[in-house]
Amino acid sequence: MSWQQRSKCLGLCVATALAALPAPAQADDLSALFEPNTIVSAGGFVGAGPRFQGGKQVGLWGLPYVSFRKADEPREWWSPDDGLDVTLVGQERLQAGAVLDFREGRFRNDDHRLAGLPRLPVTVGLGVFGELWPIAETVRLRAEVTQGIRAHDGIIAKFGADLVSRFGRFTLSMGPRFVIGDEAAMRLDFDVPVGTNLVNPILAPYRAAAGSRSAGATASLGYDWSETWQTLGYIRYDRFIASASGSPIVRRIGTPNELTVAIGAIYSFRVSP
Repeated sequence: MSWQQRSKCLGLCVATALAALPAPAQADDLSALFEPNTIVSAGGFVGAGPRFQGGKQVGLWGLPYVSFRKADEPREWWSPDDGLDVTLVGQERLQAGAVLDFREGRFRNDDHRLAGLPRLPVTVGLGVFGELWPIAETVRLRAEVTQGIRAHDGIIAKFGADLVSRFGRFTLSMGPRFVIGDEAAMRLDFDVPVGTNLVNPILAPYRAAAGSRSAGATASLGYDWSETWQTLGYIRYDRFIASASGSPIVRRIGTPNELTVAIGAIYSFRVSP
């Protein structure tokens, strides 16, 4: 998997372009696409989840997917909430490399009660990831740390563990998730600026602090119809904690509980140069 790529994006944001151009892969990684019988997997997901961080309103989204691997490599397990990554060092049970994740925006039409709050565009974060399989093909530990592309987007660190079990053609996974953020990242999503209550009286001024952001769990169930077709269902629950849960955006407008669900299909085929 040292050169395997996954590309995932939401909606029609800049991620679509990044998915089409599998950067930041190395030249050796991309050259694998031209090896005999390289296996390419392509598909997509549809899902539903909060329209913004802490939001109660539900929105729909689309999630394209593409990956490639050598002809002699087996299909690897991955989680739909992984960032787009490129392994730069390590192989098999221990890997590290570059990662890109997608950060939700916030717009007035998401909820009219957001009046007075700054508009947040959809953006991405760039950083590093590390992945360890202490029990091969069964237990995975993963961490991602990314900095938003704008200086004031801040740093977000995501940690997760997964238990993966295979039963015939079924693959079941589940595990905990934990997210922390620096002050810039927390304030961006959960601050209520002074003066907002002059426009929107339900929102009192609030300043979020660095630290724990959310804790939760995820589960997925995949089924291999054949060597070429695979379907996958996914669900994730997060609960905002600490400073995030105290924000009026969460308490007065939204909810500390977030649920995301998705279902998708992937088709794998061989290509030759």
